[in-house]
Amino acid sequence: MNGKANREHKGASEQARLVRFWRKYLRLTRAGVLVTKALEIIALEETDEAFCNTVTAIQGEIANGVRMSDALAKFPDEFSVAQLELVKVAEKRGAWDEVLQELVDGLLDGTFA
Repeated sequence: MNGKANREHKGASEQARLVRFWRKYLRLTRAGVLVTKALEIIALEETDEAFCNTVTAIQGEIANGVRMSDALAKFPDEFSVAQLELVKVAEKRGAWDEVLQELVDGLLDGTFA
């Protein structure tokens, strides 16, 4: 199943996992935790082993100098095109708080899959 088809069939637990991921990422980084450390914490606290592996891989990519949007793009079954575009906007504008809150709100109301 390709990324698009998989996202179309994403259940409530997967949506909740993404909301939890983005909220935790936002709160940790807003408080001043470095991005790589925030991702390490998220991976350690994640109960879904496959998603934990995804977060760990993203952390490794970022630690090696890859932009977050490019690291997320390697996991199209987890992160939609809309999510990636919002992250790109945050990277360009430096408006992480605002953009990630929009992302979380969009996941909660069903705008973003």
